[in-house]
Amino acid sequence: MATIYPTAGGRLGQLAFDSTPVLRGPDNGAAEMGWGYWGSYALLPWSNRIPGGEFSFEGRALRVPVSWEDGSALHGLAARMPWTVERAEPGVAELSIDIDEGPYQVQGWQRFVVTDGGLEQQLGVTNRGSERVPAGLGIHPWFRVSDVRVPASLMWPGEPMPTGPPVAVGPPEDLRTARPVPPMDRCYTGLTERAVEVGGIRLSWDGPITQVVVYSGEPDWVCVEPVTMANDGFRLADERVPGAGVVGLDPGESLTVTYRFAPAG
Repeated sequence: MATIYPTAGGRLGQLAFDSTPVLRGPDNGAAEMGWGYWGSYALLPWSNRIPGGEFSFEGRALRVPVSWEDGSALHGLAARMPWTVERAEPGVAELSIDIDEGPYQVQGWQRFVVTDGGLEQQLGVTNRGSERVPAGLGIHPWFRVSDVRVPASLMWPGEPMPTGPPVAVGPPEDLRTARPVPPMDRCYTGLTERAVEVGGIRLSWDGPITQVVVYSGEPDWVCVEPVTMANDGFRLADERVPGAGVVGLDPGESLTVTYRFAPAG
């Protein structure tokens, strides 16, 4: 079972296998906490934080609205906006959103398909503006807390914002073997596989995913977020730090990824 909430950021509000829900749904007050705290929502046209909503790209000073209590522009522009339903029929849903904010004149789209093995989610963003813009994509699923496996040999130092280039994972943060997640808000990179596991769920992908963010700051829940760009990626790219993952989209260009949720094993 998959439940989509178009007016609440076009998010996957709940997903269940064998009648067992795996996400933090809108019930029990989660939705009242705010748009950032439930379901699995799309991150576009960037992921994670932009401090102060200000950044630079190819010599241009850019600004987007601050949207989070820490004074940052968090998780893009689409997760707190309504999406348009383009198609809805048994097993298939297609959504779109047009965004005109700051330097971004973009169109986002999602396609959810129930398959024999689980749920496939295609996510994309197209630059509809007249200037080149920096972009990133991702999803932010709130899973029920369980053992987590992230096949990453590197991580960015600092939580949640990188304080330097990637370093080798140490024993406290090493999630290459499934284990309970210690308290963290960590961005991993150096991925050796195209999938993570959270308990009995395997989340795999196709496309330029180069990072996985793991957040375990809420009791009973863990966020495992495969994304195309590092935390604070726009600053890292501007400073020419390798591995930031930021993609420059010329007018008319698109960035796309595909995710698959399925039972592990």
